[in-house]
Amino acid sequence: MFGYRPDGHPIPEYVDPIVQFTPFIMTTRNDAQNFVTYPVEYKPMADYIREHRDAEEPISFMTILIAAYVRAVGKHPELNRFVVGKHLYAHKDISISYMVLRETNMGRFDEAAIKLHLKPTDTIQEVARKLNEQIRIARQAKNKNGTIAFARRFLKIPLIPWLLVSFIKLLDRFGLMPSKIIEVSPFHCSLFVTNMMSINLPSIYHHLYNFGTCSLFLSLGRPERQVIANKEGKAVRQLMIPIGAVTDERVCGGADYAAGMRTLLKYMLNPKALETLEEAEE
Repeated sequence: MFGYRPDGHPIPEYVDPIVQFTPFIMTTRNDAQNFVTYPVEYKPMADYIREHRDAEEPISFMTILIAAYVRAVGKHPELNRFVVGKHLYAHKDISISYMVLRETNMGRFDEAAIKLHLKPTDTIQEVARKLNEQIRIARQAKNKNGTIAFARRFLKIPLIPWLLVSFIKLLDRFGLMPSKIIEVSPFHCSLFVTNMMSINLPSIYHHLYNFGTCSLFLSLGRPERQVIANKEGKAVRQLMIPIGAVTDERVCGGADYAAGMRTLLKYMLNPKALETLEEAEE
């Protein structure tokens, strides 16, 4: 309340008046969505993953994407902002939401939400350890995922889901939502990411949720052959991974978004730079 939340703090430094005014024009997150696809070269990431296939904590394309985002936030904290109730906030940490397929006791598959809490100083090895650990836990059929347990508990009672969600939204708007609910909510995060590669589908533009604090949604699609211009300006066919990005334009100016995403893509093409903090400290 009064501009303070358990998961964020008001932006103290100067913010462009246009950025400050935008939430009064575009009052919801999906009203302020921008959509863009970033094709990223497949080979540099595939080579790095192959080199580390026998490592204690295997590396995946998802690991590289998340580690690159973490490093980009360290250099461009604008990527870690959100708008609630027309107020601009910065997340208190870097939180990543991700849906994991898991097998149930009945042999079917359902989805479990996991949330990673990361720091700008986390290396790719630390990201891999945290991500793999959360995936292993979530995929256990007997594991009681907090998000699923919360939803099932209240779906059993008629009218309660609608009343509960309405009440929670009201609490969230005024910064009064308890931290325990924020923790089990996949919608309260810095970045929501989905791996369409894992189910052999193309990248998508996944909408942002009006509920919660997520201002950036990234989708990894299956590799595609594309015709691009090489360094010599010649047209060549190359295997690329399309990344579908949906952003909330209210959190910062377009130039800030562009700089942040360029940094993210730079690290995806050079994952080795994510192994140390030397790059982050320059």
